[in-house]
Amino acid sequence: MTGLIASIVEAYGELRVNKGRILLSLIGVAFSVFALTTVMGGGGMLTSALTQTTEKWAGRDTTLTIYPAGSAAEVTPEEQDAVVLEQIERLGIDQRTRRIYDSLRVQTPQGVTAAQLTGVDPAYANIYRTTVADGRWLADSDARRLAPALVVNAPMYEQLGRPDLGTEPVTIYGPSGATDSDQAIVVGVLPASAETDWGLQAFVAAGGMGALPGRTEAPVVSDYILWVPPEQADEIRERLGASLRSTAAGSFDVQPSSMSAEELGFQVLAYAVIGVALVILLLGALGLVNISLVTVRFRVREIGIRRSYGATGGRIFVGVLMESVVATVLAGAVGVTGAIALVKAPFVSRYFAGIGLVELPPFPVEAVVVGLGAATLVGVLAGALPALIATRIKVIDAIRS
Repeated sequence: MTGLIASIVEAYGELRVNKGRILLSLIGVAFSVFALTTVMGGGGMLTSALTQTTEKWAGRDTTLTIYPAGSAAEVTPEEQDAVVLEQIERLGIDQRTRRIYDSLRVQTPQGVTAAQLTGVDPAYANIYRTTVADGRWLADSDARRLAPALVVNAPMYEQLGRPDLGTEPVTIYGPSGATDSDQAIVVGVLPASAETDWGLQAFVAAGGMGALPGRTEAPVVSDYILWVPPEQADEIRERLGASLRSTAAGSFDVQPSSMSAEELGFQVLAYAVIGVALVILLLGALGLVNISLVTVRFRVREIGIRRSYGATGGRIFVGVLMESVVATVLAGAVGVTGAIALVKAPFVSRYFAGIGLVELPPFPVEAVVVGLGAATLVGVLAGALPALIATRIKVIDAIRS
């Protein structure tokens, strides 16, 4: 350890002496590492944005959907729920939601208008990365409310006249032809987006849909959606498929409803990003090798004198090599810092948010590690050849020069 620290201190001292000769090459390395880290960090965030956008309509990775394939005679929706949910809870899956498609008529200042209604459980928001711009999402307690809680999209909120969230009631009616009415409370508004702004849409707690006006019983569940751990997805799918293939409530199919990054083609994007980054880094390394070779030729006398005082070939090799490594690590730290500052800048964050990044992730740690590791590797590669040449210099020739 003492020898390593001594070689680093010695290399830093040599860098200060020869800083004029290596400054331009270090600037090139710093820019190369900056470009490498920026491309990897930005590419990682772009892949995350594309993945999150996909998950908003297809569900998270390893999402399973249970479809009713055939219902038994005289089976009520409650009995169907009891059978399916029992099997889901037996496996300890808490990220699950029912999804029920229905319709609703609402009173607006312009008159009564129809809206698409979807009954879900609270976990729907986690599975489909659903967030609210104002108010809150549905909770378990909303299934027991006397006045149903609604989460609506932006067009429906405007159509209703922007009622006060959580307090101001709105009038809702049953399906077309029904005259029954009730009061509902809008508790949340979805952010404006192309995915949710087509037509009027509202979400309501699935457990409370039977109490909506014009309905005499709970509606039949369209499907059940589960978000399961990736390493257990195949096992859970097989076990649920076997237990639900034939039940007292009918038969059910279990199918994956999400796609992995490889299936979506994001892995190709990642390889392309890495390829561009490696080309950038190679160009920076070539410039540093040339400067290092020239520097060694200028230091022939110095190396010869050190050899005459007893410096071994290994010590000369390590000394020259560490000069390149220390220099590139310092340049790499500067480049990584600049890349983090750029990618995390407010205008970049706003851009990623605008293309669908729901949860802005931190700067990828792997990009920082790769950037510093690449800078170290460039230093080793750029310093190995000059260091080898330095060890082959003969003492007598060096002193005569």
